[in-house]
Parts: sequence; C-alpha cells; structure tokens
Amino acid sequence: MSLGPTRIAALADRRVPALVRGWAPFVLVLVAYEAMRDLASMLGMPAHNLAGLDRTLFAGYQPTLVLQAAIGKLSDADLFEDVGSVVYAMHFLLPVAVGAWLWSKDRVAFRNFGLTLVVLCGLAFVTYVVAPTAPPWLAQPAAVRHLIEDAIQRSSLPSSLVWLYSQHDYNLYAAFPSLHAGFPVVAAAAAWGQNRKVGALLWVWAVIVWVAVVYLGEHYVADVIGGVVYAALAIAIVRGFTARMWRRPSPA
Repeated sequence: MSLGPTRIAALADRRVPALVRGWAPFVLVLVAYEAMRDLASMLGMPAHNLAGLDRTLFAGYQPTLVLQAAIGKLSDADLFEDVGSVVYAMHFLLPVAVGAWLWSKDRVAFRNFGLTLVVLCGLAFVTYVVAPTAPPWLAQPAAVRHLIEDAIQRSSLPSSLVWLYSQHDYNLYAAFPSLHAGFPVVAAAAAWGQNRKVGALLWVWAVIVWVAVVYLGEHYVADVIGGVVYAALAIAIVRGFTARMWRRPSPA
C-alpha cells in the first residue's frame, strides 16, 4: 500500500521532533564541552600531574614511557603512531555511530545511551573544572613525546587542516577522567544489551583505545582507570533512575 503525500507529511511531522529530542544529548555534550573549557580557564585552578600515581601503580615505571620506548625501537614505529592517532580521532565518531545504530533498533536503549553519555560528561566536566589535570605530553615534555602532533605533521593532510588542528582552542587540562576511555565503555555496555557480538567487538575496541591513549602520551593509566570508573558510575546512575521511573505508579 502506497502512502499519499498527506500521510508522508504527517509521518515527517512526528519524526522530526522525535529526531531532535533523541539526538539532543549529543548536541548537549558538545556544547557543554565548549562551555567547560572557558569556565576552567576563568577559575584558574592549578593543574595536577598524575605521573607519580602511575609510577606508584607500576612499581616505579610509567607505562607511557615504556610503550613509547619499546615501539620507538621498531622499524615501523611511524605506522603505530599513525594508527594510534586514527584510533584517538574516533573519539566523537564512536558514540554517534553507536547512537545511530541504537536509534534504528531500540529507541529506549538509544535514550538511555544518550542520557548515560550526558551524565558521564557532566561528572567529568565538574572534575575538569575543580581538579584539572595535565596529559603526559604536557606534564612531562622532556620525557614524553607528543606522538599525535608528530603524526599530523608527518601526514599528507592538507595544510589548512593541519593549521586548523594547531590553532584549535581546547582545554589542555582535561586528562582525568579520560573520556576517551569512558565513551567506549558506555558504547560497549549499550551494545551488549542489543547484540552480544557487537558488544564484544566494542569491548575489544575499548581495550585498544585504552592502550592507544596511554601510548600516544595523551593520558596516564590513572586517567584511563578514572574514565572507566566514571563510565561505570554513569551507567549505574542511569539504570537506577530508569528503574525507579518504571516502578513509579501511574496517576489514576
């Protein structure tokens, strides 16, 4: 049975508001990130360095330095830097892709996924403002190489894109907790409830991201642990909230 123009217009009228409401969390996350950057700089809180915590966790060793030294000896070290940089760059693409997949399968799961991301980012943003932390490459410039910078300068990207990256104004002191570590946890947990194979694949991806951000010098292991813990907390908060909403008696 074909749909007439009136029927199609009516469906469009209903779907557009649903689309706007559904994807609002992702827009909120981006807007909040930009606002947080300015707020953190205005307060002028001193930045912390978690290198000592990593050394405590690993008996005096720093995983970032160990990884960079070990891979730097390989003949194809540049390839590892390039692949790691691509993994790092997929930070915002992953939740959008998983969100689109959930949107097509289960709108309730999509809503909970978006809400979890907002809660995670809210917790992280508060931490960034009251307790800013520096990434390894910034905290230890004499010891830790900024591999993403090296990969970009070595790449064949148009000079305009390289300039845009170098001029981009972002919060340098937002290392703990690592949202690069937290986003894949939220994505994997959401996917696991829909499809175990997809969920398992995303858990593997999460581990790859964790290793990559430490190797690149963008995060300490302590940052990664913080990102995972914050993600688990956000998941628990949203699940508890939705469970209470389902138990709430409907008005007579």
